[in-house]
Amino acid sequence: MPYTGDITGISTDEAVHLIRKTSAADLQSLLDRAAETRSASFGNQVGLCAIVNAKSGLCSEDCTFCAQSSQAARIGVAVHALLPARRLIEHAIRAEKTGATSFSLVTSGRRITGEPEMAELEEALHAIVDRTKLMPCASLGFVDVTRLRRLKRAGLCRYHHNLEAARSFFPSLCTTHTFDQKLETLAAAKAVGLSVCSGGIFGVGESPEQRVELADTLRRTGVDAVPINFLDARPGTPLERQPRLMPEDCLATIAVFRLMLPRTEIIVMGGREVQLGNQQAAIFRAGATATLVGDYLTTRGSAPEDIASLVSQQGLSLRPATRASRPQTAD
Repeated sequence: MPYTGDITGISTDEAVHLIRKTSAADLQSLLDRAAETRSASFGNQVGLCAIVNAKSGLCSEDCTFCAQSSQAARIGVAVHALLPARRLIEHAIRAEKTGATSFSLVTSGRRITGEPEMAELEEALHAIVDRTKLMPCASLGFVDVTRLRRLKRAGLCRYHHNLEAARSFFPSLCTTHTFDQKLETLAAAKAVGLSVCSGGIFGVGESPEQRVELADTLRRTGVDAVPINFLDARPGTPLERQPRLMPEDCLATIAVFRLMLPRTEIIVMGGREVQLGNQQAAIFRAGATATLVGDYLTTRGSAPEDIASLVSQQGLSLRPATRASRPQTAD
């Protein structure tokens, strides 16, 4: 698939050099540079994202890091069909009260399975637009252009579909779908005029150079937002004994993504608490412009007051929500 979008930011060669700058003095210099870039592009406000596990468990895919995958023991993972629209809007209203500016409907599995699911999702999106100021987002696996147009007409603003890892490492994480299938899904979302959110998960055995490779693919693809996840190794998954990254490696990764993607939203999501510990506040100095509030898909997340503390520690403020308008569908 041909790449689109402007290639901006530092070169891949410089990124490969910088991502290993994790000693104290070198890392501080890297973080200072990333903070300046974030401030120049996004000012001093931080956005908060919230998600709901709209359909959970029994996924057919074999992603090695995921507690819901076919390769996992699924310890402690809830199993339920798609929640009805009334429940999804209840989650959205609660998310808005925590300070979230965007809200994503996330489903397990390869794709939407049929018309009843589509109808519930469309009803939920209509209600989110009508009853909140949240940006409606969704992560529904592989979706074709026809259904993406329908979801956009219902109110969807941003489609999320992680590449997860560099092309060179992806087969180590998943064999039930391909890297190219993921790129095709991102292209379909862009084709109908949706904002596109795609990132990856780190600490799964990839090299620092492969993190740079993923960042380069994302900027060539022209994504609008990049979620950065760090492995929270779950019992019963193939990666349950994977060693943790050092916090310095996590911060250097965020900073290099910021310098490679200077005008792209960077959202630090899963694994932040586990991998960074008491250095979580530094994600914003490293260049993050948003993070997650509330629970993840299968694990507990941070309370709103804890997130507010992280933001204020860096002298930043929370970004207010602005009411989303129903998007026009591209022909």
